[in-house]
Amino acid sequence: MINYSETNRGDILKVVGVGLPGICELGDLVRVKERTVQGVLVETKTGKEVECVFNCGAARLEPTEWKNDFPDQT
Repeated sequence: MINYSETNRGDILKVVGVGLPGICELGDLVRVKERTVQGVLVETKTGKEVECVFNCGAARLEPTEWKNDFPDQT
């Protein structure tokens, strides 16, 4: 389970628990595009964007060691 306040844009998260049915398989990795007060907007490996919110969304994701996975915009 992730903690939204400790999750940032570019973090790579792993899909766990009951997963994201019809969107991702268990164990897939997603990238955080945006963090909101009670959720995150993530991007799947196919480029689809999915919003995970509240405790049920947090329980479907777990942190990984990979952070800041967006290329430098300079």
